[in-house]
Amino acid sequence: MPEPDLVKTGISGLDAILSEGIPRGNVILLEGAIGTGKTTLGVEFVYRGASEFDEPGLIVLFEVSPEKLVRDAARFGWDLPALERENRVKIIFTTRPVFLQELQQADSLLLEEAAKMGARRIFVDGVAGVLGGDGDEPREVFHVLVEGLQREHLTAVLAVEASALHGDHPVALPEESIADTVIRLRMEDIARSTVRSVQIVKSRGHDFQMGRHSFRIVDGHGIQAYRRVQAPRRSNRDRAAAFDPTSRVTTGVPGLDAIVNGGYLLGSTTVVAGISGVGKSVMACQFIAEGARLGERSLMLSLDEQVPQILRNAKSIGIDLQAEIDRGLVRVHYDPPQEIEVDHHFHEIERIVQEFKPKRVVFDSISTYGSSLGTEGRLFRDFFHALVALMKEHQTATVYNHENPEMLGMSSMMGTFHMSSLVDNIILMNWVEIGDGFRLGLTVAKMRANPTIRTTHECEVVNGEGMRILSRQLPVGMALPFSRYQGLISRAPTRHPLQRPDIDEQK
Repeated sequence: MPEPDLVKTGISGLDAILSEGIPRGNVILLEGAIGTGKTTLGVEFVYRGASEFDEPGLIVLFEVSPEKLVRDAARFGWDLPALERENRVKIIFTTRPVFLQELQQADSLLLEEAAKMGARRIFVDGVAGVLGGDGDEPREVFHVLVEGLQREHLTAVLAVEASALHGDHPVALPEESIADTVIRLRMEDIARSTVRSVQIVKSRGHDFQMGRHSFRIVDGHGIQAYRRVQAPRRSNRDRAAAFDPTSRVTTGVPGLDAIVNGGYLLGSTTVVAGISGVGKSVMACQFIAEGARLGERSLMLSLDEQVPQILRNAKSIGIDLQAEIDRGLVRVHYDPPQEIEVDHHFHEIERIVQEFKPKRVVFDSISTYGSSLGTEGRLFRDFFHALVALMKEHQTATVYNHENPEMLGMSSMMGTFHMSSLVDNIILMNWVEIGDGFRLGLTVAKMRANPTIRTTHECEVVNGEGMRILSRQLPVGMALPFSRYQGLISRAPTRHPLQRPDIDEQK
């Protein structure tokens, strides 16, 4: 079977959604309400064709003057006048009746001009008025319009303003059945923010990724589309797993490797859960620094603390992350959680992982994702699924910090985050109140494909040194070891009633 002749739009991210392009000669109906980005997308389609694919194009305007269009295009770095001088782009400012009449003429000046310049693309901005009134008439006029465009084998984008498309249940336009490809743009209100989305409703002659994908209009660039986080990726990502049963990544926390069987397996997912202040970020910094010490690339992604604050906190435990960043072994990325756009955010994570190729990754913290995306619906779970699959595909040992809101004791490992089945390892961190002091406990609650001894170990964080796991038998003169208590993970630890001969009684 011959390969299909696909027209690449050249628009960042859109060709991936369109499975690498649109069949040549298709008539594309571009629907959307005011302000959704129809003109920007149509002009970029022609601009990218002329400047990147040697496909000259026409831009037909009815309301926006060519001067304003040229001005607005310059905002994205598109020099339309230069392309006009090279006869690769032509901007035509006309009326709708004249345009429709031209397409019906055998000796059409417009189509003659298109043939003369070798045009392969055309964008018509605002065809709604060309299509006439209600009922069957718009469909018939649209037939005439399509036939005229196809005489010159043009791949056409026809923008139609459709206020009825605003909302979750849009009304179908009569022209949709005639158009080969239908692209629908929306502006969607989420809480008090607004997100733009693009949906391929249909496209004859090839496959495409269904659903609503988000996009942005970016100064100096144009449109950037981001596949929805739930969209299928490569098949090898879906099949990826922690398949290497021997290669381990050490934790960097003294005493912890012995508890977790020598470290975390490559491709594994570890959640460190505990209330704020128990040392999750300290452990993360030690994990990253350990990788740098071994010459392994490490990545920290934060929604909670900006990079300068992370570097400052790391210095307080004797870790100079800036030096490792300068060596190219560590990267720290901060993304503000306010009004987070999940598709764009996941796209950035994919890009960083593919470019930097880390062996270790830390997310600090997934609790903030839950606050931004909500934990009750599918969005957070789908996002976390996608993260886990991405990291397993790249065989990173990934640690997710999670703030469990319970201060003393734990009644659940993940709280409202119903995802414990998705992760390989769970480490619980909690305060233990004994006497008039708080002591810090660590329990390995789950280690998939590993032997697990669920013993609570005492930890301490030392200024300038970081965290370490204390021995089960503390030296004489110190507080009683945790081995002398029961109920350490509950809210009421008590002294063990039985005497143990291997531990000296401390009075």
